[in-house]
Amino acid sequence: MRWKVIGFLCGFLLSVSVLFYLYVDFTKDLDSPESKIPTGFLLLYSDGTFMSLPRSFWVKLEDVPPYFLNALLVSEDKRFYYHAGVDPIGIARAIVRNISSMSINEGGSTITQQLARTLYLTPTVTWQRKLKELFIALWLERHRTKEEILQMYINSVYMGNGLYGFASASRYYFGKELGDVTLNEAAILVAVVRSPENFNPLRNWNISRLKAKTVLDALLKEGYINSLVHKRAVEELEAMTYAGNFKMDMDEEIFWRVVRELQQLGYGLNELRQGYKIYTTLDRNLSQAASSLPRTVVVEAIDPMSGAVLLYRGVGSTYPEGRRLLGSAIKPFYYYLAILEGWSIDSELVDLPLKIGDWTPENFDKGYRGIVTMRQALVDSLNIPSVNLFMQLGKENVVEFLKNELKIAGHYPEDMTIALGTLETAPEEVLKAYSAIFNGGVVLQPYIVKRIEDMNGRTIYEASPKVLNVVKARRLSPMEASMVLLNVMREVVERGTGVRARQRVPVAGKTGTSLKTAWFVGGDQNFIMAVAVDGEDLVGGVHAAPIWSQLVSNYNYLGKMPKWKVQVSLSTKTTLPSLTLDVDRLVQWLQEGTLSIDALVEITSRLDSSALLDFLSSINERSPQLAKELWEKIKLKRSW
Repeated sequence: MRWKVIGFLCGFLLSVSVLFYLYVDFTKDLDSPESKIPTGFLLLYSDGTFMSLPRSFWVKLEDVPPYFLNALLVSEDKRFYYHAGVDPIGIARAIVRNISSMSINEGGSTITQQLARTLYLTPTVTWQRKLKELFIALWLERHRTKEEILQMYINSVYMGNGLYGFASASRYYFGKELGDVTLNEAAILVAVVRSPENFNPLRNWNISRLKAKTVLDALLKEGYINSLVHKRAVEELEAMTYAGNFKMDMDEEIFWRVVRELQQLGYGLNELRQGYKIYTTLDRNLSQAASSLPRTVVVEAIDPMSGAVLLYRGVGSTYPEGRRLLGSAIKPFYYYLAILEGWSIDSELVDLPLKIGDWTPENFDKGYRGIVTMRQALVDSLNIPSVNLFMQLGKENVVEFLKNELKIAGHYPEDMTIALGTLETAPEEVLKAYSAIFNGGVVLQPYIVKRIEDMNGRTIYEASPKVLNVVKARRLSPMEASMVLLNVMREVVERGTGVRARQRVPVAGKTGTSLKTAWFVGGDQNFIMAVAVDGEDLVGGVHAAPIWSQLVSNYNYLGKMPKWKVQVSLSTKTTLPSLTLDVDRLVQWLQEGTLSIDALVEITSRLDSSALLDFLSSINERSPQLAKELWEKIKLKRSW
């Protein structure tokens, strides 16, 4: 018997020694809990002014309503004032309930344990983390009072949507100070703790109310409210409607755009919320000017020489969430390729009816001009000459250029309609590619995080331009091709489809119109902005260009067009892919007198012999008499 007692005592002492060793080991190097309290990170414009308030607000315990504290304690830790950080009764109760339900539904964590987890540990569930959590909770109870622990918990608990603490959650979800929330609103906020991203009222209002009722039921059961108050509260809860979240003085899209980039850089929210300052690349004046635009308008601007995002507003600016049909805003990309490959901007393109399979592309005005230069086709955004150019370059060649050199992510159609912008992509992808035109061929990664400072004001990250690709030289260098194309894109704004974007200083740009989006993309060497307006029956030059003009009219840095010294001397070309001409329509026009034979002879005089014979053969199949008349006139105008 004596040996059993001795063995028990030795085992007990060994267990106590091991536990004491673990306690000391886990807690010896802990920082003070106050230094770990989430303060939220600060977002600033590029000039250092604050963009928004932090997503964590400090509230004193004495400013928290008693009914809120009661709701919190009955929901999260009924025995808070009676345990030393770890509640054996709560753990036992959780084990029994988990066994009875054959699942792990209840963890038995006290408020002190939850605080330990928030301040010092990761959310990953392991036995080692759980053990650390127990010892840190005991350590907290030894070094802080119950009131201090409760105050730290109220100000640090995660509440979904990047919010920490009940004070920030009450402002965000209800537009109120925590001291002003009603009993039902308090119950809703307390219920969020169990699953912040799933139970918050913004994410799921019905579930949020359902969970809030369980909090009200617990208040009744524990005697904090009587049955009459409970009944009235439940009736009001069932009748409640949610008006939506209250803005924290910033665009939610900006917040999550910044968070995504920070995560890509290797910074997590848990680290950043310790009072870090995030200096963005955003221009304050531009951002404030764009803040009043309707939600159907998406605007983004970048510095083409660095990739810095200067303006970011609207749902879905990035891919894939923001993909839209590009329309004619795609044209500068393959005009750029054509110039690189040696096409003169004064090369001639045929503007006559086309038929490619079942597709019959048309110009916006439904008219035809016969022969036009590449310059005129781009300035007036003519579809048929552009399709002709696209076909001469080759679909595979153009798509390879868009994907692999300009690095445009998007949904690429399989057919020829991509020539007129059925590519689905996002404003940021468009700007990334346009920047190569404006800077002489360098594709840069857009970025919005300029600098990060820690809580001590020390810079821990400084952004620098990231080159994704440099456009390959062909007959011309990328810089030479950019100079030629930008001169034409200036004409788009001065006298073409983008005239409503004209400024008092030189700018270059391009309009685009698709089924449900109107575009204007333009700028200069220091600034490019894309405006996309969503809706029905819109036109880029009418609906997007004026918004672009309005936003940039007071932008101080506009008007610096590239002045590279280049000399370009290229021979002109003429293209007429005759096999795709809508010959049936041409024959009909000739027979009706809408198109004269002399006019057609003038157009075909620019064809080489092989293309001319193919064209005459197609006419002959439909009307031998017209083919004969054409041949007789053509013989008089050219030598063979």
